[in-house]
Amino acid sequence: MINGIRRLHSQLIGNNADTPLQSRIFHEVSLIAMIGLPLAGLVNILIKVPFVNVAILATWLVTIAMYINSRYFGRLRLSFILFSIGTSVLMAFNYFINSGIHGPTLILYLLSLVFTLSVMPTRQYLFWMLINVGIVSGLLLFEYYNGGSVQISYAKRSDLFIDTATTYIAVVVCIGAVLSYLINNYQREKNNALTASLALKEANDAKTRLLSILSHDLRSPLNSIAIFLETLHQYELSPEERRFLESNLLNETKNTQVMLHNLLNWTKSQMDGGNSVNMLKLNLSEIVRSCLLVQQASADIKAVKISVDIDQNIELTADLDMLKLVIRNLINNAIKFTPAEGKIHLYSSNDSGYVRLHIRDNGVGIPMARQEDLFKLYAVSTYGTSNEKGVGLGLILCKEYTEMQKGSISFNSVPGKGSTFSLEFTDPNVI
Repeated sequence: MINGIRRLHSQLIGNNADTPLQSRIFHEVSLIAMIGLPLAGLVNILIKVPFVNVAILATWLVTIAMYINSRYFGRLRLSFILFSIGTSVLMAFNYFINSGIHGPTLILYLLSLVFTLSVMPTRQYLFWMLINVGIVSGLLLFEYYNGGSVQISYAKRSDLFIDTATTYIAVVVCIGAVLSYLINNYQREKNNALTASLALKEANDAKTRLLSILSHDLRSPLNSIAIFLETLHQYELSPEERRFLESNLLNETKNTQVMLHNLLNWTKSQMDGGNSVNMLKLNLSEIVRSCLLVQQASADIKAVKISVDIDQNIELTADLDMLKLVIRNLINNAIKFTPAEGKIHLYSSNDSGYVRLHIRDNGVGIPMARQEDLFKLYAVSTYGTSNEKGVGLGLILCKEYTEMQKGSISFNSVPGKGSTFSLEFTDPNVI
């Protein structure tokens, strides 16, 4: 029931996402007035002040009309100006029929000023303050110089106290609602700004580290490539020496290519509208086979044996290019951190409506200190068992791209014994 009331309240005043704070304050006070004014009318029936209910009814109708104009037609400024003019006139009328300086009207003018300042722009504060003070001063001066123009309208002394007390309570409720909105929204915006600032600082620090490492790590292989090419060009080498240099040149080029490819993909993923996901029904075995064609040469260089046990009939819904990039990066990492003549095993599982691909190696594993932040942008240079270089962008891309395809990625690693990375997607054939 409480949640239902909160939803109704949010609908009546407008939600935080698409309704400005000033509009929500106006709508909140209008709702309080629409409820409070009939109660004030009942109090006036009890104390029997002549003509006050006429002012209350007129104010109630003006409030309803201006609330609708603001909430459902979006004309807050016009609504508030008309509301201010209308209520000022009605309060002036109430001043003369309800005991003047001895009645509660001056308290209502104070409420009107608080309400006005909470809704109007700061640059208009002085204008509205002068209007409020001017009207109140004019009423007081008129009554002072025309003492007979205002008569005490209370039949009994207790009526004055009842009227003043109920008016004061109503003013306190309205001011409390306004201040509550202002304070809560200030605190909320402050917390949001602080959270955004910390997140931005963390992201900027990580990207600064990333760019610093990339500037170093890209310079290093490019220098090596240049040295290899100069050596091949300037010196007469034996066939064995030439093959050795060519092999190293090929490895440096491939490592640099992988690094650049991951960097470009990650950069694209950070840009607005950088990646669109095209979900298709795919055969997992065919995808893995095509990825292995690209990675097999790297495994052969280290004599790493890759075994595959993928169910030929398993299908999943994913983006073809994204899925291939994720699997290639995971296989590339397994090769990088598996020693020469090591083993990598790719296998699948399919249960409980989920399709899983597991990539297990018997390599060096992941240090415990790095496991918690493995998928975060804490860029550090990493080196494989044959000194292959990277900056950890591959795993960040794997996580981002997998989640964009509504999948998940996890791992289990024992330092010194190897790691298993698992991709999980919903089985499209299970309804």
